Amino acid sequence: MRLDDACPQMNHENWHRMEELLDKYQVKPLVGVIPDNHDPEFTWPEDERFWERARSWQDKGWTIAQHGCRHLYLPEAKRRYFQKSHSLHTEWAGVDGEVQKEMMREGYNLLREHGLFPTGFFAPAHTFDGNTVTACKRIPELKFISDGYGLMPYRKAGMTFLPSICDGPFLMKVPGIFTFVAHPSVMSVESFARWEKFLQQAHNDVISIPKAMKKIKKQQGLLGHSLEYGIYAARGMRNWLKKIDLM
Repeated sequence: MRLDDACPQMNHENWHRMEELLDKYQVKPLVGVIPDNHDPEFTWPEDERFWERARSWQDKGWTIAQHGCRHLYLPEAKRRYFQKSHSLHTEWAGVDGEVQKEMMREGYNLLREHGLFPTGFFAPAHTFDGNTVTACKRIPELKFISDGYGLMPYRKAGMTFLPSICDGPFLMKVPGIFTFVAHPSVMSVESFARWEKFLQQAHNDVISIPKAMKKIKKQQGLLGHSLEYGIYAARGMRNWLKKIDLM
């Protein structure tokens, strides 16, 4: 389970509610912390004690990931993605490789200055390119990227990927290890109810990142590539059908 967009300007009431829910079912999620948030969409009052709170998550076994650098999208859409994506927003894809290395190091150092020890990375909007992967590999402490399409963690381009198929949550009918993503700041009452119902039924099947990392067995391979394209196509069809429904 992954929580996105932790930062001083997040919706603190919703995050507190999510934390209570996860503690109730003893779930230890991956939480993506924005090192230096500049996203204008985060308009909640700034919490001066946020970093203390983030350290408390770390102390109780939540896994910290570096979520981008500033969460600020480029003015022009880039499409040279490492992973297939339908998103037109990106902070990373298309940025010069040396600049990306600087961004990765800057974000990582900022988190370390606040007493956090990120062990993975994921980009805003699920969009990044090969230079992002290279920049991530330059920091040995970043062991994985939380992204990719698949039913099991896999290796690709010298990096470990923990698949993130969809926001969820769903009771999956196929075996595997994949990530369900939640954005607590914008979750509705109905969304919390869905998560509560899911955790009531499946909390024993929700594993931590350290346990997931032990399940990596092989490279993505031809079958993995085919599955990636298949899931990408299915998501595209779903988005197209949603647009038709809104017309």
